Amino acid sequence: MKGIRFFTLIIGLAIISCSPNDEAIPDNVDLKISFSQFVDGTPVQLDQIIYKNALDQQFSIKTIKYFISQVKLYKADNSVVEIPDIHFVDIRTPETLIYTFSEKIPVGDYTGISFVHGLIPEENITGSLGLDLDRLMEWPVPMGGGYHYAKIEGEYKTQQTESFFNFHSGAFEGVDYAIHVNLLNQPFTINGSNKVINLKMEMLNWFTNPTDWDFDYFGPGIMGNSEAQQVVHDNGIDVYSFEVIESLE
Repeated sequence: MKGIRFFTLIIGLAIISCSPNDEAIPDNVDLKISFSQFVDGTPVQLDQIIYKNALDQQFSIKTIKYFISQVKLYKADNSVVEIPDIHFVDIRTPETLIYTFSEKIPVGDYTGISFVHGLIPEENITGSLGLDLDRLMEWPVPMGGGYHYAKIEGEYKTQQTESFFNFHSGAFEGVDYAIHVNLLNQPFTINGSNKVINLKMEMLNWFTNPTDWDFDYFGPGIMGNSEAQQVVHDNGIDVYSFEVIESLE
């Protein structure tokens, strides 16, 4: 009888070890990226003149639209996962605030990410992204064509002026002002499709470091201003941060 009980125990353990709940993690998984926007660490509130820049000038935010492209994930083994997608983000269109990459991502340990805020010249071609984005984001052909990298719009008040502003960035006079963002040495692990890269934009950083933005000096529109486009480019280097979180689904 002891032999029978021992044999029964072995069979039971074998059944448990093959349980459907013990499924192997696949080598490659879907990975999502979400986009969030903050002012001084707090989620942005639209259409309210409640913010101040480094020069104590008041402003509001009503529009945040931008492209993210050329995403790269850096693995701990020094290999790089390159993702060719171009994604358009509009804070007023919720379905654009989370995106599943078109290619599955290898599981494993990573050391950081990089991407382009905007579009590289080879992809910044008028009419190449479809009619809807042509209407929303096309950069004037006389200024070089292609697309806006970003549109940030709102109102501002200073001691001299009260006006709307169009903080629009793009390539101008043949110069590529796209921002190459490197967020490296920030380890994370992808071990299933439940992970989300939360990419955070700190809006105040657009208006400071290394240059404090002066609404009176730059005025309501900057598309044809190469000095302003350079300031946007330089200030944008530290606008982004990220964290890897569990999916809420």
